[in-house]
Amino acid sequence: MMQGSINLDVKRVIGFKQFCNKLWNINKFALTNFPAGFQPEKNGVEGLKLSLADKWILTRLQEATVQTNDRMEKYDFGTMVQGLYDFWLKELADYYIEALKPVMKGDDAEAKKAALNSLYICLNTALLLLHPAMPYITEELYQRLPHRTGEAAESIVIASYPSSCASFKEENVETHIANLQLLIGKFRSQIAALNIPKNANPSIYIRCSKPETQAVFAKETAVLQSLLRSGETTILSATDADPEGCLNQYVNEDFTIYIKVVGAIDLKLEIARQTKNNEKLQDLANKLTKKINMKGYADKVPENVRKADQEKLSGYEQEIAQNKKGMEPLMKLI
Repeated sequence: MMQGSINLDVKRVIGFKQFCNKLWNINKFALTNFPAGFQPEKNGVEGLKLSLADKWILTRLQEATVQTNDRMEKYDFGTMVQGLYDFWLKELADYYIEALKPVMKGDDAEAKKAALNSLYICLNTALLLLHPAMPYITEELYQRLPHRTGEAAESIVIASYPSSCASFKEENVETHIANLQLLIGKFRSQIAALNIPKNANPSIYIRCSKPETQAVFAKETAVLQSLLRSGETTILSATDADPEGCLNQYVNEDFTIYIKVVGAIDLKLEIARQTKNNEKLQDLANKLTKKINMKGYADKVPENVRKADQEKLSGYEQEIAQNKKGMEPLMKLI
């Protein structure tokens, strides 16, 4: 006997509505940047001046294509749709589109041509992959793309389903992009922790221990500036001197990052802010320590509460120590 009710989460409905808006905006961005009369290259991206980001998104598209076909054959529709959702949002929108913006504003015609053709391939292929799950919006967006005259199907319904596309997996593009995304995350955390204003555009530096990595990243400074809203972006070698007026953070054996804080923030004000915050944390830690040391605490307080108190106290102590550690380099710059 079938159930008479459906487990429907309204938040998921709203989430997928927002996903539809994102699809529309991604395609709107593309159509705005495709020049009048644009038609994709007959041979795809063969022979084009592809950037690291271009090669990465095409490689991720190939992976999404293979996975989608495999999941569809297994009738694993939930995982299939989630994979496509992640590709559109986390890879195409969150990273690739942002990486394209400096290219679109630049004067390098060959780089722009490669980016636009890569973007077209991603949109066309990803719409075809998504069509069985979202037929109406994918048809509408497919019709708006500038397909090659006489070569594209009249409707997405009768277009061939993708089975493969270009891939650059052997060039380690995924590893390089993963490193870039790691550094972007570290920079964002450090900028937020230092309360650097969004419009400050601080100069940033990345020290690479390997010459080959330095060579790759030297071509990605515009992407870093776009994603971080930073100012001058410099890639240092292992032997270059430390930049002046900067705070540094060791990331791993391959990378150290630097943010120029002199001129970007009021150092004395930031030290005073962190000092005041530490005083509040120390006050909370002292009160909790007093509570833990009270007579009868161990006998009267339940074990789960005692454990929570110890974890809270440890958290206070770690945050205080971290703040003090963060203030030391600031004080040296005064």
